[in-house]
Amino acid sequence: MSRTDPQFKLRVPPELRAKIEQSAFASRRSMNSEVVIRLEASYAQDKPAKEPTP
Repeated sequence: MSRTDPQFKLRVPPELRAKIEQSAFASRRSMNSEVVIRLEASYAQDKPAKEPTP
């Protein structure tokens, strides 16, 4: 990630923001990096949809 990547505004409930902040601090990452890493992990768990066989 770099500062030239597009920015994205996101509204987050205060309780979730606090959890992200705590996790980021514990992992020694920025909150942005924490969110990106967790989103990437979530998508990595998704199984690709099977294509129908002819």
